[in-house]
Amino acid sequence: MEKVKTIKVAPSRCIGCLNCELACASRDWDKYFPSGSKINLVFFKSGGQAPVTCLHCDDAPCLKVCRTGALIRDDLTKAIVVDGQRCIGCRTCVSVCPFGNIAYSSAASKAEKCDKCSGRPRCVAACPSGALTFVEEQEIAPTRRREFAKLLLEATKEP
Repeated sequence: MEKVKTIKVAPSRCIGCLNCELACASRDWDKYFPSGSKINLVFFKSGGQAPVTCLHCDDAPCLKVCRTGALIRDDLTKAIVVDGQRCIGCRTCVSVCPFGNIAYSSAASKAEKCDKCSGRPRCVAACPSGALTFVEEQEIAPTRRREFAKLLLEATKEP
């Protein structure tokens, strides 16, 4: 059985190049279409930025509220994907996502969201700094603990 992989974000490594957005936005089109990107950089007033995309929640509110069955979980990647044939454009999933990671396309009159590019995310491949990686889910917690420990060590060093 193949292990489930997820897109891991390391904000401290993000250089703000927008390559992730470009790769995602050009996935289904011949040219760059910024509003078509399912990953977006969030820039902070204090400086820095972080890429944000769907978390494919285990207990996903979007799955629960979709009355047409347009949102489904892919058996292989475990990504929540939109079935464009079933989506009626009601925007209910958009309104319940606690992270704002589902968008409504007025051009298509459908919901749109990250689908992990069927297990080969273009945003990860396009990231030059390693801010985005595609890793097995169980790799994330130990890595986060190490990152936090480093930050704690730096914060507690005597000048």
